[in-house]
Amino acid sequence: MNIASARALKEELKSSVLAPLMETAMQPERFAVAAMAVRPSTAGQQRTLALGIVPKGNGQALLAIRVQRRALMPDAERISARARGEADIRYIGRVQKRARPWYQTRQRPLVPGISIGHYAITAGTLGCFVWRGRSKAARVLSNNHVLANENDGERGDDIVQSGTYDGGRRPKDVVGSLDKFVRLKAGQANLVDCATASINGGIEISPQTIKGIGRLSGVLPFVEEGIAVHKLGRTTGLTHGRVTAIELDDVVVAFDQGNLSFDNQIEIEGDGNRPFSDGGDSGSLIVDDDVRAVGLLFAGGDQGGRNGRGLTYANSIGTVLDQLGAQLLI
Repeated sequence: MNIASARALKEELKSSVLAPLMETAMQPERFAVAAMAVRPSTAGQQRTLALGIVPKGNGQALLAIRVQRRALMPDAERISARARGEADIRYIGRVQKRARPWYQTRQRPLVPGISIGHYAITAGTLGCFVWRGRSKAARVLSNNHVLANENDGERGDDIVQSGTYDGGRRPKDVVGSLDKFVRLKAGQANLVDCATASINGGIEISPQTIKGIGRLSGVLPFVEEGIAVHKLGRTTGLTHGRVTAIELDDVVVAFDQGNLSFDNQIEIEGDGNRPFSDGGDSGSLIVDDDVRAVGLLFAGGDQGGRNGRGLTYANSIGTVLDQLGAQLLI
C-alpha cells in the first residue's frame, strides 16, 4: 500500500482496535487459585500491540505490528487481514528502559568488579580485597592510576564508589581512603601499577566471590601461555580470554603523565568477537578456570589478537602482592 494509506490505516486501527484492546487489558485478571509468592509489580499500562510504518521505498509501505504479549498474536493476525496482508508482524515482548549494568552502580556491600576510584579520576574497577600488616584489616586492591591518580593522590584521600564518572560523589559515596601505592616511574622500568585503599567503618564487603566467575581460591603460582582466564570489570563486565604471552618487557603504556615502560607483563586476548577489556576495566582481577588470581589488569589497546579486538596487559599478581606487602583475602 502507499505510505499515506498505511498511515491512515494505522490511525483508524488505533481507535477501532487498540483502544478496546487496551480497555480489556486493564481489567483485573481472575484466577481460581493463586500462589502466595511475591511477584514484580505489573501496575500501570498493560502491554498490548504497537502499530507503526515500515517504509519500502517508492512511496510504498507496510503496516508495522509489534506484539508485546504472545496471547495477542491472533489480534495481530486480524489486523494484518485488515491491511490485506501488507503488514510486518514481529513479537517484541517486554520492552524495558536501558539501565546501566549493576557493576557501574552504587553497590553495598563492596564486591570485586565494581566501579570505584579516587575522587579526582573518572572510574576504574575494584579488583579484589587484600590485607596487610598485623591487623589483617581488609583493603581494596586496584591500580595506582585508579586509586592514587597516577601518583598525585595522597594517603588519606577519599575513594568513592561508584567512581565519579558513574555518579559517585563526596561525601555520600566515600567508602574508604587511599592507603598505599607503588609509585609509577618515568625513565625506568615499572613492574606494577597498583594501590590499596582502606575501608571506612560501617562499609560492608563481600570479598570471596567474583559474580559470574566463582569463589576466589588463591593465587596461581605460575602463569603459562595459552591458559584460559576471566575477569569482571567496570566497563565490559564479565569477559573471557587466554594468555598469549608472559614476561613481556618494554611494554610502553600511555598515561596522563606521559609514556611509561613496564617489564614482566602478562598479555591476554579476548575470546570470540569481544575484547577482553576496555577503558574503565583498569584494576580488574584476572583469574584462571580454578578462580586463582593471575594478574591485575592495567592497560590495553584496540589492535592485535586473533579476533582483531585488541590485547590486554596485566601485572603479575604475585609481584603486585610482593610490592605492596599484601596477601589476597579469600
